[in-house]
Amino acid sequence: MTHTTSRRTRGRILAALILAAVTATISATSAFGSPFALNDARAATARFNNLGQAIKAGYGLLPEGAPLHECIMSLTGTGGMGFHYINGGLLDGSVDATTPEALVYAPDGNGNLRLVALEYVVFQSAWEGAGVPSLFGQDFELVPSPNRYDIPAFYELHAWIWERNASGLFADFNPNVFCD
Repeated sequence: MTHTTSRRTRGRILAALILAAVTATISATSAFGSPFALNDARAATARFNNLGQAIKAGYGLLPEGAPLHECIMSLTGTGGMGFHYINGGLLDGSVDATTPEALVYAPDGNGNLRLVALEYVVFQSAWEGAGVPSLFGQDFELVPSPNRYDIPAFYELHAWIWERNASGLFADFNPNVFCD
């Protein structure tokens, strides 16, 4: 009887260890890679399909005349980004899939804005990590200074999770986005 109980106990312990290992692997993949982190980002930002919810959460346009206030189009004709609603409180030198520093909205044909992408931003001077920041298995792009936005050098990554982008999920510009 003791031998059988011992075997059952070992079986339960082994099952618990396997479950813990699988859970740890899923958690690590969720935090640092695709596709779990993309799903996490989508779930965390779904409420921002309502622009009013984004504004309540601290996202907003920069004042008129400031860089990034207007709808951004590519200088090479490869598409647009849209309007960047930025949460300055999130420009803290950290990267988290569920809290993008900017929400990107594109105008629709009726004069309304719709959420199309998330943008993750880390100022180069604030990045204390080793190497280039990355998220979803993608390295951020460095935008040196001076730049067209008149802001210090920064790393950025777009994730077009709310609008299909023929140029790629992580491309800067989307050929389907227009500012007119």
